[in-house]
Amino acid sequence: MKLTCLWVVVFCSMILAWSGCTTDQADGPAKGTNQPCRLDELHLGDLVTITFSDLPGGVVLPESKARIKEDGTLTLPMNLSVLAAGRSLGVVEKEIVDLYVPKWYRQLSVTLKTEEKWYSVGGEVKQPGRQAYLGPTTVLRAIQSCGDFTDFAQRKKVELHRANGQREIVDCKKARTNSKYDLPVCPGDAIIVPRRLM
Repeated sequence: MKLTCLWVVVFCSMILAWSGCTTDQADGPAKGTNQPCRLDELHLGDLVTITFSDLPGGVVLPESKARIKEDGTLTLPMNLSVLAAGRSLGVVEKEIVDLYVPKWYRQLSVTLKTEEKWYSVGGEVKQPGRQAYLGPTTVLRAIQSCGDFTDFAQRKKVELHRANGQREIVDCKKARTNSKYDLPVCPGDAIIVPRRLM
């Protein structure tokens, strides 16, 4: 009898523990979505200006521009390349220095600069288009910067396509009353507001 009671207690405890570990995806944002944007992260398609300095003997390498290719690499002078997409500017700068020093030069400093950051808003907004990323913003603020929703917008199923390929659905009706549903927008993201069914 005592053994049976013990098993019932253990079984109930396990059920309670498992049920406490689940989350309702419909009630909250997806896991990890409230992480701040990494403004120094490079993305596919970014145009990068590469400046070389501190070369010995008065050697001057011209500034060069290159776009990050579909495979995530950045082509450098002397036909070298480095993996850049999804990595920070500082990490890529260090790897470029390591490619040239000491094989080609005794010393070298590298500075990378990207073009203006942006995000885009399309679909059922009054002024769809590309917007300059000037600092931290959210889905609702991004939509407001495009003149707000049209009368035909499906506000409960706004799509947020991340630059890294991830896709999230935002319920903007909930987001207006509770900021935890208003997800951050990062450079390179695309917001699509679908048309609601009549």
